[in-house]
Amino acid sequence: MSDLKNEAQVNCNISIEDKYRFIFNKISDLVILCEANYTISESNKSADIIFGQGESLIGHKCHWVLHQKEDPCIDCPLRDTLKSGLIIPLVKYEERFGEYFEERTHPVLDGDGNLQSFIISSKNITKSRELEEKSAQAKKMLALGQISSGVAHDFNNVLTVVLGRVQLLKRQTTDEYLLNSLKMIEKSALDGASKVRKIQEFSRPSEGALTETIDLKKIIEEVVEITRPKWETTSKLKGTLIEPILELEENIFVLGDSSDIRNAFTNIIFNAVDAMPEGGVLYIKTETENQNVSIKFKDTGIGMTPETVEKVFDPFFSTKGVLGTGLGMSEVYGIIKRHNGRISIQSEAGKGTTILVHLPKVAAAKTGALAIEIGKTAPTRILVIDDEEHILEIFKDLLSELGHEVDTNSSSVAALDLYKKKRHDIVITDLGMPIMTGVEIAEKIKEISRETQIIMVSGWALSIDEKSLSKYIDFVINKPFSIEKIIYTISEAAAVIQKQKTG
Repeated sequence: MSDLKNEAQVNCNISIEDKYRFIFNKISDLVILCEANYTISESNKSADIIFGQGESLIGHKCHWVLHQKEDPCIDCPLRDTLKSGLIIPLVKYEERFGEYFEERTHPVLDGDGNLQSFIISSKNITKSRELEEKSAQAKKMLALGQISSGVAHDFNNVLTVVLGRVQLLKRQTTDEYLLNSLKMIEKSALDGASKVRKIQEFSRPSEGALTETIDLKKIIEEVVEITRPKWETTSKLKGTLIEPILELEENIFVLGDSSDIRNAFTNIIFNAVDAMPEGGVLYIKTETENQNVSIKFKDTGIGMTPETVEKVFDPFFSTKGVLGTGLGMSEVYGIIKRHNGRISIQSEAGKGTTILVHLPKVAAAKTGALAIEIGKTAPTRILVIDDEEHILEIFKDLLSELGHEVDTNSSSVAALDLYKKKRHDIVITDLGMPIMTGVEIAEKIKEISRETQIIMVSGWALSIDEKSLSKYIDFVINKPFSIEKIIYTISEAAAVIQKQKTG
């Protein structure tokens, strides 16, 4: 900065022309003066350094210097500027420098309006373009988050009906085949709920703590069964045979998200099957190693080259062309990393592939506490409020089966009137209700009776810790919910009511 100041002081007494040339050469933008025939007659130092590698550009054609073209550029902004009378910018990516430049032309006309010469100004806009793109991306992500949140809410309502009906049917049959079929539908609905939850986390990020204890043997057996149409049915149609061989240890547990783990293992099996077009064997083996567990997936397929192995976890990399999205193994990698694990691949062209997954091992989860709590639940008067009739029917069927006195209503106003008459012990209300929201309903009920237990049910991702809820809401259940969750929450609410009565 001091050098510039000294230089300016030295030049304070020079001629006007020298002053302009001094400014001309100090401008960081690239400035070029061209004759009407595109020949450069003047260029500043910035232009000489960038486009001339330190040599003068005078005498060269601007289209060659700027864009390495023998003839005038078809998209030259000069034509549009002359036609419109406005300075029209042109943004181009320069492969020579790997950066973006914005180019403008400023025509110099004679007295008759004919083009005499023109000035080209060009500046590097890579940084500003990146900032604009980040801003645009942030706005896009905000809009997408709002849209996805609404879609997630609607899907949760649909999945609530599916999951509720399946779980009710499971309680009413002892047929083994029917029970297995219902379990498969239930798992698919739960996996769908997990996907929706991730959409909600996208629009409203959360820490996503891993709290579920997963039985690895059980989940691998489930995945093998879920993928049976891929490795058995489809292969038979092609006249080939793929045989899975399982060596799974008992009582191996990891902490995480069962839907995520199921999705990761499904992707691995699908890739293994695709790698065995002529048939083959898929070995799946689990082993414990101190505090870790390893899961080995080994196929006898076509294998991969070293170059493919290096790229296999890259997003959008695919060996399947238009048949694949290229997201499979990248997604698997992300899931394993989120579970504090690691994944590696060993493969050789023509000799198959081995995928090794390592996850932290945990102790088995305690069971039985839920059944004890449910057994203690005494019949109570319950009011259920939801604008979805199918969801009301699920609550009615389940809670009536458990011996409770149940009223349902799809109108917030009518439901509040009914409560005033019957003073229910527990009120289950949806959050997104017409006329009055679930929170407003809860507020009015608490004004009448603080003892009434309010259970908020919603397709939005809610937490009882939120200040707007904790004042009037006693429990929160997010859709889609399991029957066990409903029973457990009702038992908790009933326990609070019993404690209030015994004082």
